[in-house]
Amino acid sequence: MKKQNRREFLKASALGTSILLMSGCLENAEIQDVLIKEDINWPEPKVENRPGCYWWWMGSAVDKKNITWNLETMRKAGMGGGTIVPIYGVKGYEDRYIRHLSPKFVEMVSFASKEAKRLGMWVDMTTGTGWPFGGPMITDDYCDATVVYENGKLSQRFSGRKVKRAAPGNEGMAINPFSARAMAFYLQHFDGPFGGDDVVMPRAMYHDSYEFMGNWCKELPAEFKRRRGYDLMNHLPELFGKGDTDIVARVKSDYRETLSDLHLDYLRTWVRWSKSKGCTTRNQAHGSPSNLLDLYAASGIPETETFGATSFRIPGIRREPDNVRKDEPQPLINRMASSAAHVTGKPLVAAETCTWIRNHFRTALSQAKPEIDQLFLNGINHIFFHGTCYSPKDAPWPGWLFYASFEYNPRNAIWRDAPLLNAYITRCQSILQSGTPDNDVALYWPVYDIWHNPSGMQQMLTVHHPEWLTRSMCGKVAAQLKAEGFGFDFISDRQLLAGQSKAYKAIVVPQTAHMPLATLKKLLALATSGQPVLFLDSLPADVPGFNKLQDRRAEQKRLLAGQERLVVKSAVLKEALAKTKVIREPMVEQGLDFIRRRHESGYHYFIANMSARPVDGWIKLGPPLAGAVIMDPGSAQTGVATQHGDKLYLQLKPGQTRILRTFDKRKAAGEPWPILIEAGEPFIVKGTWKVKFIDGGPILPADITTTELKSWTEIGDDQARRFAGTGRYSIEIDIPEGAENWVIDIGDVRESARVFINGKEAAGLYSVPYSTPIGKYLKVGRNLLEIEVTNLSANRIRDLDIRKVQWQIFQDINFVNHNYKKFDASKWPLTPSGLLGPVTLTPMTKVVLHASSQVQLSNCTNVQLPKFELKGLEN
Repeated sequence: MKKQNRREFLKASALGTSILLMSGCLENAEIQDVLIKEDINWPEPKVENRPGCYWWWMGSAVDKKNITWNLETMRKAGMGGGTIVPIYGVKGYEDRYIRHLSPKFVEMVSFASKEAKRLGMWVDMTTGTGWPFGGPMITDDYCDATVVYENGKLSQRFSGRKVKRAAPGNEGMAINPFSARAMAFYLQHFDGPFGGDDVVMPRAMYHDSYEFMGNWCKELPAEFKRRRGYDLMNHLPELFGKGDTDIVARVKSDYRETLSDLHLDYLRTWVRWSKSKGCTTRNQAHGSPSNLLDLYAASGIPETETFGATSFRIPGIRREPDNVRKDEPQPLINRMASSAAHVTGKPLVAAETCTWIRNHFRTALSQAKPEIDQLFLNGINHIFFHGTCYSPKDAPWPGWLFYASFEYNPRNAIWRDAPLLNAYITRCQSILQSGTPDNDVALYWPVYDIWHNPSGMQQMLTVHHPEWLTRSMCGKVAAQLKAEGFGFDFISDRQLLAGQSKAYKAIVVPQTAHMPLATLKKLLALATSGQPVLFLDSLPADVPGFNKLQDRRAEQKRLLAGQERLVVKSAVLKEALAKTKVIREPMVEQGLDFIRRRHESGYHYFIANMSARPVDGWIKLGPPLAGAVIMDPGSAQTGVATQHGDKLYLQLKPGQTRILRTFDKRKAAGEPWPILIEAGEPFIVKGTWKVKFIDGGPILPADITTTELKSWTEIGDDQARRFAGTGRYSIEIDIPEGAENWVIDIGDVRESARVFINGKEAAGLYSVPYSTPIGKYLKVGRNLLEIEVTNLSANRIRDLDIRKVQWQIFQDINFVNHNYKKFDASKWPLTPSGLLGPVTLTPMTKVVLHASSQVQLSNCTNVQLPKFELKGLEN
């Protein structure tokens, strides 16, 4: 919409409402029915509302003084806790290494756990070092194994997978992930070290994503026969791909289901042991050849991960080709973890976050925030940055670093404004961890269609190659449900059979080729009981597996007779769900994404504008409401929403998010949320800027005086070209009378900023849009505008590599770039830094929207919008 038509549009808004522009007056309408202060308040933050991190212990070379310093530094920045992951060491610090599971190591873990509790934080720990589980205790009987079939004989051998990135004292073979017996043996080696009465255990034990290579265990033949009802040894040719294609696929499906069951038993053994130690568990199920939904649900805190950078439509999110990987995160896979939590009633869903969203030292907070928003939209509510490497205070810059880290640490320049992002996450998670999830649709995941494949052996369901979901019928239906405004969770066969679909208002079954009889019977029974069950496009075509195939096919045919009434064409799924009690959110038609949760008096929404277009108008919510509050998790501002029936007025620029708190049966109490429109054209702040460098290194550059905003690498001295840190831009401006509010837009900023007006901090801006109202800080007449801008550490690390400073001093893989090539910043161009502008100020006026057809104007006066002049004063 053109700016010239903006006010005319508001005066003649649609929906039959009358809209007036008014300034300096209050609406004399009836005050809210109920005045409850808590309506507009944010929850008091809990420790788990704050984000966590991966806290790598290099060489386990930690000491109590530096553990305290690391934790206190994280806590000061607004972090909630860390996950101890012991890994390989640092060259030159070998005398500080601590052997894994030694008394000294346990003492350090216990001390870290105790210190975290003192600081109001938590500490988790991987039950091992590096990944996957394993170590010197693992023998041939318990190691990750691959099946071998030669000359008609079956055997197994070590897969070759050893513990990756192992810490000192834990080098060795990986454990067999299909053997509960192997897991029990492995955990015995932790019982002694962590069995003392004086040991303070971590909050949670952690199991990293599945990176084993094996496909067999000694128990498998017997377990296969017990679980599948026939002897696999009589069908070895089919297992290895010989024979009728369909029979081969069926035998392999049974084999894969058995692997899934055995891995679940392995995992449950670890969960039980962790509980016996007073710990909950975090498990990353993805990557495994198993039913991911069941694996995620087995742990106390299901955990997903992001890997790579998303191509967002949001303008201003830079995506330089040389700074990103080719692979991108897949939100539908992230939803697998949250679905398992929602279906089984687990309050927390974690995510390893921001792994390789950009290269080292070239990652900005602005690039992290939308990735986190995308996780929130898919049900994640417990963010773990990847991550924050333990580093002693005496280590030369850039300190100790992990090769695949976001470098979310106090040595990186972005740390100065990280508290802004952490506070945002904390507010979001304080809402997203409260109440209960409110996805209405349970979407059946037909894993047997994946397992029924004549090719290969185990099938790895990874985040790196998501086609197993995105190209499946289930994935396509999931994308359709999201696009049409329906909240949904995936559900597994085991979860259906356990009665865990009860809370959902409908079950949608994508076109399925192979469905177990038990699942089919359950779905038909649910449909008979009155729960809507929608089979898309056709009823299940066949049964999975090999045993008693003809008998099961006959039973399926009998069960499906006369059930065609349950079939719905996928093209009319929206219309079919409209006939149920499922809630649809029309806001998706305006480009908004959402997730909805239930609280005791209504709903909480997390809403994000991930599109390229601003939203400025009425949005309709799915459920009825009597009142609503708008909450900005960025600024913490809250206010009562302007409402017209079941519609709310919302203004969201691309990249912005809001929390909506609705109430079913009463109006909300509190100050109204301001609706602002432009009262004139933006003015560019011009004049003489003074730039003073206030924090960072290696050396603070000389001050700069300039009338033109450019990168300080262009207008500063030699130190400015290698500097990583913060510069303060200062200018004086004159503010005229007449405007109710002003919005500042700082333009192109590299990379984050804090805005001060007359010495008071007015805003923190670290992601698009880099604009915010600041009127309450301004006064008529002369004002001091200061903008503290923090850049990336790219130029500083570039300088080290140009000068061939040996800072890459790590064992094992040492240090690589985002494409796993040798890291070398010496050929990087200088990274733009500082305030590039233009900085603008726009006069704004408040709008009061009357939603009644009869408009009362008592005690209110229409105001002509004034003309403004704005001057930046040279000093």
